Amino acid sequence: MSDYSDLEKKAKNYFILGLFGEKHKMTSEAVSNYFKALFAICDMFLIKKTGFQPKDHTERFRALERTDKFLYRILDELFSVYRETYTKELSPKRVEHIRKRIGEIFDYAKIEKPTEKDL
Repeated sequence: MSDYSDLEKKAKNYFILGLFGEKHKMTSEAVSNYFKALFAICDMFLIKKTGFQPKDHTERFRALERTDKFLYRILDELFSVYRETYTKELSPKRVEHIRKRIGEIFDYAKIEKPTEKDL
């Protein structure tokens, strides 16, 4: 099980990597890292609320569906975009949308969201 503070650090680092990818027009890589930030935050909430850390996306979805409807709804809404990154490049507008939605999760978690100055 990852330490709670390690997951917060990972979330910030993944978000920074997302910003880097977005800045360098690496859209799939940006979105992939934004989602890793989201997954780390989701896991933080699950550990805090239940003591459970999921080992895969299916476990994460099921646990969030039971314990945190807000996180579940955002993850459910955006997950298909994450899967698109396996085979497609996304438009800058879609990447920006993902970044903003993941930013909302940072706010919800009361974690300071990294900015371009952190690159």
